[in-house]
Amino acid sequence: MRTIRRLALTVVAALGAPAVAACGGGDDDGGGVDLTRPVFVDVEAPPPERLSAYNLFAWDPVAGFTFNAIDDRVVAYDLNAQLFSDYALKQRAIYVPPGAAATFDPTLAFELPVGSVLVKNFAFAADFRAPTQDLTLIETRLLVRYADGWRPLPYVWDQAQTDAVLRPAGDVRAISFVDDAGLARTSNYLVPQRNQCETCHARKPTPDADPAIVPIGIKARHLNRSYDHGGAVGAANQLERLSSLGLLTGAPATTTIPAAYDLRPIDTGGVAAIPPAEVDAAARSYLDINCAHCHDPNAVQGITSQLFLGHDNTDLFRLGYCKRPGSAGAGTGGFAFDIVPGDPDTSILYFRTQTEVVGAMMPLLGRSLVHTRGAELVRAWIAAMPPDDCGGP
Repeated sequence: MRTIRRLALTVVAALGAPAVAACGGGDDDGGGVDLTRPVFVDVEAPPPERLSAYNLFAWDPVAGFTFNAIDDRVVAYDLNAQLFSDYALKQRAIYVPPGAAATFDPTLAFELPVGSVLVKNFAFAADFRAPTQDLTLIETRLLVRYADGWRPLPYVWDQAQTDAVLRPAGDVRAISFVDDAGLARTSNYLVPQRNQCETCHARKPTPDADPAIVPIGIKARHLNRSYDHGGAVGAANQLERLSSLGLLTGAPATTTIPAAYDLRPIDTGGVAAIPPAEVDAAARSYLDINCAHCHDPNAVQGITSQLFLGHDNTDLFRLGYCKRPGSAGAGTGGFAFDIVPGDPDTSILYFRTQTEVVGAMMPLLGRSLVHTRGAELVRAWIAAMPPDDCGGP
């Protein structure tokens, strides 16, 4: 089943968008979104119980998302390669407070000012053969920049789809849908707890420092692509758009910025949709967004495993070539090496991407189903490597 690359909904960003009573309709408590008023983020107060209090966007099952357009401070965006989440459809946006801007970095996540918010909405279609119909919003994850760092705030949508409520303890929900091949599927979908967010987002800036939460996707290589912003803006490069609005400073010409591989052709047509010579670049980008947040020299799991799956790792042994796992237990599948070049079926990395066994599948969090296209890509990548039996068992 392919991953739908972006939530295929109408995104309205015209100044003067109508007021909406709540994120999706009426609200008995008198709250709700009013898009004639600015975004409200108070980093000195406890986070609000309702998502609508931020006034970031309105949601309607038919019209889709309407992001707050006052001063163009809320901008929708997408990624060249994105993290798999049990086939959930996603709609992302960034908010930067007035008078401030993010600072460009060529490789790391951009430095965002206090009061910034990264928004990620997760939804499922009842039938993925009609991905814009009968949609249900499940959660909205906010990553809010406070004075002392980033804080993850999971908001779970109510059954009426009118608003979302803060749920720090997370949730697990069985979500049934029909995939794009017409097969019935059920995801044991995870809304992560705060400490589970830290599992993916925590980094140690120095070996002796405490881990700190950092964003994953708001990086130059993931954002360097065109996006249809709708209205008079239309399609425009995302980095150029953020720079033109004053939300990003220091970005060079986009032609000089490397871009992650655009995985959309693989999402829809499989590995056969790209030239064989591009499989390595595609797989490295896939591993970079799906695995490298943990398998990084500065991440707790990376420090433990010494398996580094970032796009810029040139050490083949640390990438997994003929490397025995540090401690994977049942996660090895009975195999001896992370990658046996030329032989994906005896490689632990491939085994962990295609299994649904709890405790063995990777990532450990965020999926209960196999990402068919992703596993197919990892398999093709290992199979194309010059064979090496790694000296036997």
